[in-house]
Amino acid sequence: MTMMNIYSLLKINRFINNPMIKNLGIWLLHVLNKPYLVVFFDPVLGCNLRCRMCYFSDDEKRKTKKGVFAQDDLSRIAEVIFPQALKLQIGCGAEPLLFKHNTGIIRLGKQYGIPYISLTTNANGLSSEEIEKFLDAGLDEFTISLHGVKKDSYEFLMQGASYDKFISALQAISSAKGNYPNFKLRINYTVCEQNIDELIHFFDVFGEMNVDILQVRPLQDIGGKIKSIKEQKAFNARFNTITTFLKTECLKRKITYIAPLHLDEKPKKNKSNSILDSVYCYISPNYFWRDIDWRNETFKQYAQRTHYASFLFKNIFSQNKSTENKLDYDIV
Repeated sequence: MTMMNIYSLLKINRFINNPMIKNLGIWLLHVLNKPYLVVFFDPVLGCNLRCRMCYFSDDEKRKTKKGVFAQDDLSRIAEVIFPQALKLQIGCGAEPLLFKHNTGIIRLGKQYGIPYISLTTNANGLSSEEIEKFLDAGLDEFTISLHGVKKDSYEFLMQGASYDKFISALQAISSAKGNYPNFKLRINYTVCEQNIDELIHFFDVFGEMNVDILQVRPLQDIGGKIKSIKEQKAFNARFNTITTFLKTECLKRKITYIAPLHLDEKPKKNKSNSILDSVYCYISPNYFWRDIDWRNETFKQYAQRTHYASFLFKNIFSQNKSTENKLDYDIV
């Protein structure tokens, strides 16, 4: 199977500004029984790190993030939802390497024809052997979380992490790409006041790592110890300057670059949340998207029971009046 270029689709989606057209497309894909979901799958709720910007750094919040799927659950979950998936993201709000059966998830994804499968990890528990197993099973992308270019800030913000282990894992991924030319390496860098200035040196440190995608995203309050930017105006100015530089560098290096178009004091309001709700499918040991009774019904049975096609059709004509602030991301 030829790997789908998911980032080309994201670029096309960004340039279609009319929510009605997007919702029409989702409805058509649904009634034609074509894949359109982006499945975010946390097979285990837990993490080996306590990143200061993440809820896993909060003792009380961490108590609510527990659970793990049994290996026997995987085939049933795949049967129910994988045929509808355009992309499968293993690891969303937790660390998937704590789960011992990720290779099986990847194989099931490819068995059901999912065009693009990515695994998000902090890479501190990632071995060369595991990398090879994942790639042999059909993994299309590693998404690596990074919160500091320099060792000191990296280990300060990502408590429990080893910068040396991270570099070794990144080198192993970069080396393995030689045998898997279509495989992608993506870096997700969360920016806060403690790590913003060193971001300009990203390519000085990681320029030889064969990075294919770089996403830079500002800190958002998700319940971690670091919740907000203290000097927002100064931070925004630095962020905009540095990300403009990174965009130029990525274009030179033919790297896909994802970042907010521009940080303002008041982000724009997003008026298309019905689109996100229709395609964003989250699954974890304590939650299944739209409360599908996955042990006892198929997706088709769920859609018939809830008249889901009618729901999607109504979205075409809805006003999508959301008041939630969302950043407008650029993809180049």
